[in-house]
Amino acid sequence: MKILSRRGPHKVERGDLGIVGLTGQVFAPAKGTDLPAVAFGHGWLRGSKAYRDLLFHLASWGIVVAAPDSERGPLASDIELATDLRAALTVCARVPLGTAGAITVNPDRLGLVGHGFGAAAAVRAASDRALLGRPQIPTGALVTLFPAPTTADLATAAAGVTAPALIVAATGEMDSMTGNAVELVQQLGGDVVLRTLDGVSANDLLEKPSIKSLIGINGAERKTHAAVRAQVTGYLLYRLAGERQYAAFAEQDTTMGDAEAVDLTTVHRADADHLSQLLGIAAYKPVEDKSMKGRLIPGR
Repeated sequence: MKILSRRGPHKVERGDLGIVGLTGQVFAPAKGTDLPAVAFGHGWLRGSKAYRDLLFHLASWGIVVAAPDSERGPLASDIELATDLRAALTVCARVPLGTAGAITVNPDRLGLVGHGFGAAAAVRAASDRALLGRPQIPTGALVTLFPAPTTADLATAAAGVTAPALIVAATGEMDSMTGNAVELVQQLGGDVVLRTLDGVSANDLLEKPSIKSLIGINGAERKTHAAVRAQVTGYLLYRLAGERQYAAFAEQDTTMGDAEAVDLTTVHRADADHLSQLLGIAAYKPVEDKSMKGRLIPGR
């Protein structure tokens, strides 16, 4: 966790997806062949600039990252963003990157990552459904960070995902108006690993540019950002790059630092409905076991 929360060994180059007709950014190691690649979906009303350090971090560990900047308005469509995520992955897999094509991506090492609203788009992009005429792209990994609900048919799309998935969620937002980790655990068709972070919110991951950015402070909540960086990097290096020293990141019962593993058999819908939660009623009841008094079961 400590190693993977720090920058990796690769020098990073940044490019613009505009040259292939998409708005957004691409980050990649300065050189390398047969690299893994992921498309990253931004949160609602956000864009790739709010995740610059996270995307840079993944590239420093040898992962090409394409982050479309479409669907940033209040009426954004997760289907439209999902279509652009597929398009971005197609570009990465087919177009040599860098100076004189020094960077190439292995089309069998593709994944999808998303935050909040972008996590829903990543789920749709990983599904077996055609999206606005763009066919399915086989993917080897799906990562959803603080996933958020969008439309009612998202659960159906999730059932069509066969790629293994990592879900990182806030303990108190597992089944709420802003979080749907419980639904994804129940609906995703592939192997699922769920880890929770206590006392955080989805917005803690967002980077907030300021004068401090000039000295390397990105404005995100540091503890949350470090935990997420390590989780995503380790999981992708194992699932996409096949680096077996990171296999523990894909183990369902392994807690890593502040990222607590959740037994999927204990996960179910919240005790209070979403409206009640808005009115201040706790989503989950305390565990009845006296030895666990005061603690909450994530997803219960």
